Parts: sequence; C-alpha cells; structure tokens
Amino acid sequence: MRCRACGSAVGVSARFCAHCGTRIASDEPEAANSSAPPGKTAPGERVALRRAGRSFARSEAMVSPVGADLPRRDPAAAGDGGDRRIVTALFADLVDYVRLVAEFDAEDVRQRVDAALVAMVDAIQGFDGTREKFIGDAVFAVFGWPVAHDDDALRATHCALAIRAGLSHLEDPAGEALQVRIGIATGEVVAAPRDLPGAQDWSLTGPAVTTAARIQGIAGPGDIILDEATIRATRKGLRIEDLGEQVLRGQHKPVRLGRLLGEAGFQPWQPPGGAFVGREAEQAALRDALNVLRDERRGGTVVVEGDAGMGKSRLLADVEGDAHRADLTWTWVDNVSYGAAEPYRFARALAQAIADEHRIDSGSMARRLLFSDDVDPADVRRWAGGVAAVAREASFSGWEAEAVFVPPDAADVARDVRAAAVRYFERLVELHGPRVLVVDDLHWLDPSSAGVFEEVVRLSARLPILILIGSRPDPGRPEWLRGDHVRTITLDGLAETETGELAASVAGLTVHAADVRRLHVRTGGNPLFIGETVRAIVDEGMVTTDGRLPIGGPTGIVVPATLRALLGSRIDALSVESRTILRVGAVLGMSFHERTIEEVLEDPVEPAVYERLAEAAMIVPFNSAGGWRFCHPLIHDVAYGSLLATDRRALHGRVADRLEAGEPPPPVSVIARHRAAAGDAERAIPLLVRAAEHALGLGAGAEAAAYFDSAADLGEGPLASGLRDRATHAREGLAVGGR
Repeated sequence: MRCRACGSAVGVSARFCAHCGTRIASDEPEAANSSAPPGKTAPGERVALRRAGRSFARSEAMVSPVGADLPRRDPAAAGDGGDRRIVTALFADLVDYVRLVAEFDAEDVRQRVDAALVAMVDAIQGFDGTREKFIGDAVFAVFGWPVAHDDDALRATHCALAIRAGLSHLEDPAGEALQVRIGIATGEVVAAPRDLPGAQDWSLTGPAVTTAARIQGIAGPGDIILDEATIRATRKGLRIEDLGEQVLRGQHKPVRLGRLLGEAGFQPWQPPGGAFVGREAEQAALRDALNVLRDERRGGTVVVEGDAGMGKSRLLADVEGDAHRADLTWTWVDNVSYGAAEPYRFARALAQAIADEHRIDSGSMARRLLFSDDVDPADVRRWAGGVAAVAREASFSGWEAEAVFVPPDAADVARDVRAAAVRYFERLVELHGPRVLVVDDLHWLDPSSAGVFEEVVRLSARLPILILIGSRPDPGRPEWLRGDHVRTITLDGLAETETGELAASVAGLTVHAADVRRLHVRTGGNPLFIGETVRAIVDEGMVTTDGRLPIGGPTGIVVPATLRALLGSRIDALSVESRTILRVGAVLGMSFHERTIEEVLEDPVEPAVYERLAEAAMIVPFNSAGGWRFCHPLIHDVAYGSLLATDRRALHGRVADRLEAGEPPPPVSVIARHRAAAGDAERAIPLLVRAAEHALGLGAGAEAAAYFDSAADLGEGPLASGLRDRATHAREGLAVGGR
C-alpha cells in the first residue's frame, strides 16, 4: 500500500504514513488494501480483469495486500503483469548536499533537506506526477504512470520550473538559497510489479529512466536539461537553449539536449512549422466572422471542435493575421489539463493576457476598467470583493484592502466574480474597441472560471467581441454554448490528397501515391498523426533512395513516442474492462467480432462496453453481427504495443487455441501467425511451412518467403538455415517469374 500524499510504501495496518505523517484513510477500503499504485488496479477492478482470461487477468491485476500470499502464476501464460507505456521521467538532485553535511550540523542540514524534498513533492503532485522514490537528497518522479495524460512531457517541464522556483525561497544552513539540478527524458518504460519475499511493489524500467538520471548528472546548479524527445513532446513554445548532441555515461548513441530557460506561466500556443493544408471552408467561415466584427461591430462565438491532433489550434492561429489586418485586437488564452484544479486559472490568465497588451499588471488593469467616479459604491464593493477573493486564492498582492468586501458565502463570491467580469468586458470594449478572444482547449477549463466564461460568451451576443473556441467534442456542452449566436465548426480528417500534400511538406520530398494511400489509412487523415509519422520515418533515415516512405509495410513502422503518449492517455482514460477488450481485440487484428472476444476471455461482455469504446473513437462497427474494427491502425498499434511481451504471447496462444477448435477452421496462415506470435516454435514452424507451401502453389513467392523467414526466426541450427534457403529460393523464383 502507498501513502496517497507522498507515495511512500506503508503497511496494511498502518494508520499514518511513517514518512510524511499523513493519515491513512480508513473509509476507503479499496485504497487501503491495494499494493498497486493509485488508479492502477484497485481490488474493485478484479472482476473486470478476470474477463481477460485466467492468465491475462492475473498479469493485469496482480493485486494483493502487502505480505499476503500471492497467487501462483504459470510463467508460460501470464508473465509479470503491467504494461508498456511512454512516460516522462524527472530526476532532481540538491546541489552541494555532501558539502553541507560536512560543514554544518547534521540536524540543521536534515531540516533544510526535508523542507526541500517536501517542496519537490508538492510540485510533482501539483502537476499530477508520481513521486516514484527518494534517493538520498534527490527525487525521482514520473509523469504518465500510473495514469497517462496527453501532455505529460509539458507537465514535467512546468513541474521542474516550479521545483526550481520553490527551492529558491529555501536556504541552506549558511543562508544561501538551495539549488537543484534537474534532468528530464521521455520514452518507453515497462511498468510492472516486482515480487519480493513478503511484499510486492511496482518498478519502472526503460531508457527514459536511465537517460533522465544521466542528464541530471551533467546538469549544472539551477539547470533543467531536457532530451530531444521531451522537447518534441511538449508541443509548446518553451524557451530552449540547444546544447547539441552528447554521449551520456553508459550509452553509445548521442542524445540531443536542451536547457529549459522559460519560466512557468501562461504560454500561448505556437503553431508548428510546415505548410497549413486544407481547411479552406473552415478558414473562410472564420474570416467571415472577422469581417462581420470589423464591418458591423457584431460579435458572436464560434466553436471549432475536433479530436486531438485534428488541427484546431492551427486553424485558429492561421487567421490571426487576418484579424490584425482588420485592425482587431487579438487575445489568445490557453487552458491546460494540469490547471483544471487551480481556482480561476482561466480568469487570471485572461486578465493577465489583456494587461500584457497594455504593458501593466493585471491588478492595475482591473482597477482601471472596474472603477470610475460614476459607479454606484455598492457595485464597487461587489466587484472589489469578487476580485479580492480571486487574488487571495491565487496568492497575489494588491487587493488586501478590498478583502473586507469578500462575502463569506462561496455562492456569493461566485456571483460577485461574474458581475466583475461583465463590468470588466463592457468597459474593455467601450475604451479599446472590438476584439477577438481565442480560448483554446476549452475542455480543460477550470470549473471555477466557467461562470466567468459563460458571462463573456453571453456578452458576445450584444458586444463586438468575437470568441473563437478550440475544443474536443463534448456531448454535454452547456446550454450557454448552444445559443443562436454560437456556431460550431467540426474538423474531420484530411482528404487523401491533402494527406499527401502535408506529408510532402513535412518530408521535404514528393511522396508516392501508394505511400500516401497507406499513410491516409494509417492516420485517418489526422494532421498531427500524419506529421509525427512522417517525421519519425525521416528522422530514422528510413526514406528509400528513390524517395519512397516505407509506410505500413509488412512489419509496419514504430509508432512515434508523441503519438503513443497521446493515444496511450486516451486508452488509460477507459475503464479496466474497456482497456482489456481493446487489447484483446488488438491481438486478434485490425478487426474482430464480439463472439471471438468472449471465446478468448471465456466470459460474456456487455454490449455497452463496445458502445463506450465507439463513443471514445477507438473502434467502429463494420457489420451488424457484432463486428468491430479499430478507427485506424495507430490506435491498434498503440493498444497492441502496450501489452507486455509475456501477456501478448499468452493471448496469441489463447487465440490460436480457439481458432484450432473452431468450425470451420480458418486458413492455416492465420493460426500460424498466432502460434508464431505466441513464441510456440514447436507448433508454429510446421504451420508456417504449410502456409509457405500453399502460397508457393498460388505463385505468391514473396508471401511464401515471408512465412519461411518467420519459421527460420523461430528455429535453430540446420533447421533455421534450411528455412532461410527455402525463403531465398521462393524470392528468386518470384524474380525469375517476373522477368
């Protein structure tokens, strides 16, 4: 069991955490009896996990009180549990700890170090990271486990900035500010339970962890050093100093590093490089709204909705030039997932962005707009109380005198903040004219700011304010975003020709039509997926000599880490049962049937599970008889890749058993594929040879060679050599026949 405050391991009978003193909640039996990390595999999930089959359920759940007898597992079927995932690892180490211990009283040093470690943990938890462990005077944290977010790399960078800022206010025994060295890296890890005598804990193993530790080791005092994968994954306009490539200790391949210079704060989205492709009709609609604002001084609200990566932010950013040419003020405010729990974050970011336009602080700007000689004193008190409440909550100064006007009731505070927002924007337009307000990632709006934003949207119906919103689809959109003055633009995937245009722009070369078709199918026309997939091919040097991009070949390509993190976070957001169905379906292939899933799991599955997966845009029906297919291959690949190799082999074995017992039996090549993927060489090799011989009989030499090669990979010695020879002969026969 782990403490929910600091993450330290505690005994099942403990009432308080021995490390931080937090009370262990006795009214939450599931958390109190689980040795798994929060959100991973609570006991209430065991029933759902059992539906993955006896072996797979054990490998997914592995839940038992610390010290209890763990169930015996069949190593050939179950594996060690856990999964593969993309995470961002952070190592932070205090500077000069050894010198401090040598020069000052150990008790004083410990007191300061403990305060520093608490500050680090506070920052980690503030960005929904997991404090994995303390290592002396250092802390190791991970973002993306046990639950992934699609911006874990960005969270880690802002956490690092918060750690550095927090420690700057602490002093060592000599009165000097404490400093820290931080290394951050992003990549794949295996997250799995480690069974030890009398206990069970989870471990993370992978290059991202060791790389982050090595980077921290070369960082200077106050440095925050990132690897290139983290810089790419943030997809935000961070200020980075390029440090070039370095070979880290214990590694052979150089890693490009960068020093993070930017301070934590509200950062507007920066469009990526490359051409802006398609979306002509959507661009025209936004420009029409800008023209109405300019010519008729009539505002409104436009919601641009689409799944992650569809180009909402890019579309909105693309019309900024039109707004400036129309002499309209342009204000952009981001929402971020880790800010949803921060009271009035959006409201404060909006006020700060407007104040920055006038080069004054947000408090002075608010006073300028709210207060004037003609205002009723009662209104002044209401507005001042609302602003003072926000200031007090956010711990910024300048409104201490008005704190006496803050009402004691929370509902009254919310009412006064709304009233202040209405006055603020009415005066803003009166004094400074029409404006465009861009609100990106509305789905992450903090709840306390919803009332403020509602008032601004309502004002856009009668004031010259054009609100442009970027948001993911939301069936539960509030009524105030459904008014007559609110228009919705939905972004779907790009057309095949547009996919080719974008791919050519990213790759810097002409992409063949066949490659474009495969890329379009693989990505569903999602611009982010297209760009990241092509960049991965180019970066790996996989472009062929004739300019072809090897997209979706026989073995496919590695899914870029950015997309694995994005799609992995969507999979993590599903229920345990839904994740299980998705992963078992991925083992079956791009398409599967409900009947087959139930036969593999040996348990019925409620139809609602499939409907929820469809609502989450993971799968789509392809017939009325319970047939489903993945929305596009990337989702399949990420779901399949999240399985540990041991679990993957076990599931392939179960699928092969089911197929062999079925009537009528499928083609031998299908069973052979699953036996090979299960690592069952004894049964797979004969099946693969039969499949190869059948292909040869049809004149399919390339397919036959692939089957022989797969069989050779499983064989040894003379058997493997003979199979390689047969593969060569099959290919040569194809070449001869083609001449």
